[in-house]
Amino acid sequence: MNSPLRNWSLRNRLTAGVLALSAVGFIGAGLVVQESLQSYLIHQIDDQLISVVGGTSQRLNQAGIVNEEENEREENGQRQAAPVTPLNRIPTSTSVTLLDQSGAVIGGLGGDLNANRITDFITGWTPEVVASFGNRPFTLETRGPDFRVITQALPSSVGTVVVAQSLADFDKTTNRIGRIFLLIGFLVLFLIAFAARQVIKISMRPLENVEATAEKIAAGDLTARLGNFEPNTEVGRLSSSLNTMLSRIEESFAIRAESENKLRRFVADASHELRTPLTAIRGFAELHRQGAVPDGEKTKELLGRIEKESVRMGTLVEDLLLLARLDQSRDIEFHPVDLAHVIEETVASASAAGPEHPITVEMPKELFVLGDSGRIYQVMTNLLANARVHTPSGTAIHVLARNEENGVYISVADNGPGLSEEDQKRIFERFFRADPSRQRTSQEGSGLGLSIVDSVMQAHGGKVGVVSKPGAGTTFTLFFPTEKN
Repeated sequence: MNSPLRNWSLRNRLTAGVLALSAVGFIGAGLVVQESLQSYLIHQIDDQLISVVGGTSQRLNQAGIVNEEENEREENGQRQAAPVTPLNRIPTSTSVTLLDQSGAVIGGLGGDLNANRITDFITGWTPEVVASFGNRPFTLETRGPDFRVITQALPSSVGTVVVAQSLADFDKTTNRIGRIFLLIGFLVLFLIAFAARQVIKISMRPLENVEATAEKIAAGDLTARLGNFEPNTEVGRLSSSLNTMLSRIEESFAIRAESENKLRRFVADASHELRTPLTAIRGFAELHRQGAVPDGEKTKELLGRIEKESVRMGTLVEDLLLLARLDQSRDIEFHPVDLAHVIEETVASASAAGPEHPITVEMPKELFVLGDSGRIYQVMTNLLANARVHTPSGTAIHVLARNEENGVYISVADNGPGLSEEDQKRIFERFFRADPSRQRTSQEGSGLGLSIVDSVMQAHGGKVGVVSKPGAGTTFTLFFPTEKN
């Protein structure tokens, strides 16, 4: 079952909590104050009773001795003296009562202001009963106001003196103070509730800003941010953490959007690349089926074109499969690779494929790294092919390999037309071409060569970079770290 408090706002719950704690504090303080006041007043009454019983007992004892002497003289026939009257009436709430040995009241004074009389409750107190009370004040509970009582036996054997103080005024005083304290408590609680409401309202403003920012983000505004607060406060730390989280969320959305855009471009470009050879193959096959091409050399030429387009499409599919495997971060088997040998082989192949591009090599006799020789061979082949395809005939290509402290560097440089800064930023994207034309020829390859170079180098823990200026040539640099990360 849900608590009704769960439906309250945080502001109301905080206000209710402050009021509850304040009320508990006031009740506790009121009880302590009332108990202390009662103890103090009772102590004052006890002091008065002790003072009264001491003086009264002495006078009553002397009066008892005088009465005994007079009685003896009367028995001896001497003149009877006037009786001594030790107690006189006095208008007060304090009463002094004299009891004989049997507990009968033989005299008393005071107590005229009391609603009930003490004699109605102490008659029959013998010296044995009085002795059980001791010489300390105690409270005598009655049907009306209680009494604070102290007793003392007289040495003259006249009887017992009982001094009592009605607690009616005491009860009135404590009850009135209690009511006043209760009224003050309600007033103070009201003021606390008002002050707490205002303080909580001010303190909740930063959270209202958080709520407003969250609503903006929910509406799609990922650029919304919280204001700056003191970093050493709870709200400041919360806003800082939320801003950091929001920045990361925005970055994640931006990365996802960019990834989706790249995926769409990739699918579109891959479809286009595959559609071109497929269209050519279908067209040539249709011509052959319809008999538009006579047998002989024309048929051989037609089949040769079909074969060439099939090879191009197969190369494209193989490149796409290779990139897919590299994207899946499949582990490459690392073995010692003689880079000098790989460079010599790829340069020889490139020179044979494009003799119109002179290639020079500068490298040490021995140059080893850990990696996959087949993939590295493919990287070098792609870089040399890229240099040949995108530079005019006669452009020189220079390959430089060097071994440094942190790893091996291989650069492939040409003095061709170069690349713009914008093209250099996107040169390793899949299917990107510096030439905006989307036409593809059989001499251009799949358009994935540099993407494969970048993916293979990342799989080796290295990287590839490009430096170029329009009209000043282009240099691609491979870096193989000394140790695999």
